Amino acid sequence: MDEEKIKIFYQNWLNVVSQQADGYIYDEERNLLPTRDIFSKFKILIEKFLENQLEEYEKIWILPGIRGTGKTTLLMQLYKIERFLKPDDQNILKNIGKLEEIFYLDVSKLKLNNISLNEFFNFYEKAKGFNFVSLDRKLLLLLDEVHYDENWGLFLKVLFDSTKGHKNLFVIATGSSAISLRMNPDLYRRTTVMEVFPMKFSEFLILKYNKKLPVANLQDGIHEIIFNSSDAREVYLGLNQYAMEIDKFFANLQPNVEEGFFENGGLPSTIKITNKVKATEMIKAAINSIIAKDIIGMEKFKTQTIAKIYDLLYLLANSDTISYEKIKKSLKIERFETLDSLIEVLGMAGVLIKVKSYGMTYGPVRKTPKLLFITSSLRSAILDNQFWPGIEGKKLEDYFALIYVEGLKNKLAVDLFYDISEGGADFILTLKDKSKIIIEVGFNKEEIRQVMNTQNKVKGKYGLVFGSSKLELV
Repeated sequence: MDEEKIKIFYQNWLNVVSQQADGYIYDEERNLLPTRDIFSKFKILIEKFLENQLEEYEKIWILPGIRGTGKTTLLMQLYKIERFLKPDDQNILKNIGKLEEIFYLDVSKLKLNNISLNEFFNFYEKAKGFNFVSLDRKLLLLLDEVHYDENWGLFLKVLFDSTKGHKNLFVIATGSSAISLRMNPDLYRRTTVMEVFPMKFSEFLILKYNKKLPVANLQDGIHEIIFNSSDAREVYLGLNQYAMEIDKFFANLQPNVEEGFFENGGLPSTIKITNKVKATEMIKAAINSIIAKDIIGMEKFKTQTIAKIYDLLYLLANSDTISYEKIKKSLKIERFETLDSLIEVLGMAGVLIKVKSYGMTYGPVRKTPKLLFITSSLRSAILDNQFWPGIEGKKLEDYFALIYVEGLKNKLAVDLFYDISEGGADFILTLKDKSKIIIEVGFNKEEIRQVMNTQNKVKGKYGLVFGSSKLELV
């Protein structure tokens, strides 16, 4: 590679990157845009990095996530982290001078110029007068869309191995190709993977309306009450402490704010778009991009099978529980293995969440899983925001599945099922102590029949019905 070409790219990049970052972190009035919850997690990691407290496995972070979840914005906010620090960030403020450089790089721009990561950082070492092996200064590397380099995994592996002798390098790499980021064999035991999920309702309120929950750490506190109590009475008493504040908070929200969240509010890339049709088209484009770039790139499926993916997503979006047999016949897919592989890949791509079934013997059974979307915004876009009454409640099922994978899994809970029997509950949540909570969700849901049906067979610790405006113990 011509070193002069890399030098020109590097100089041009330095000239534009700061201004480019400002476009991500400020609004039109030059006010700092709010951050997502994940920003705070990395602020803590940067604090550890500056104090030489990062563990070896924390040195390189891989952040997969579907397009539109704000991965680039996160990196830009970290690139300009000093502008987001507050007086109570004393430890970072005290040590920020130890940070020699924060370097943000869009790897897709390297690809466009036919420069590899390895070639660029060989030049970067020379330009900065150091090498990674003996790096004696704190360097934070932010690598955006890292999957555009075909040898990105090998590059990060070598970088990890080269810097074993010190704690002066911290790397955060993002990519929209969730499949390739998860499947790279070079990075086994060398990186930590943290998926960037679509937004929760609390994040939506902050980013769209700059409106915070009324009590600090309210979300974690409510999770603890709902999913870690000894019985239903303890849940009721715990929630009752917050009932008045929560009711007052929701009473002051704009009309139809929940509807807006479920339709287009799951992705940061669309929440500021007031034209609902345009926002929907952007989400559809993100879905098509996943199909075109992630799934086709695997070279695993025939062309005629690829052509059926969007039809498969539409069928899932417009159905309650649907059997593999019915999907197979509707889409004219010849083999169950092909259908199963398609669904598996859509899960790996971050589009679908597979919820296993509990069956007639009331243990996990190998039946058709419940297939939910990682955000109801995907389901809404696929259906052009047109829901028939029997499907409306799937928005809440999608949202609970997100709450599980993002906030409960491996923290309070270990598995999630649904009751496959007729009249059964939406979810059976298995906690770390193997006890179970029976859960039903829906809009204006007043009855407890489904929860009781499943409770009688599964013997859960307690049951919960989400959907009523009233807090009741029955």
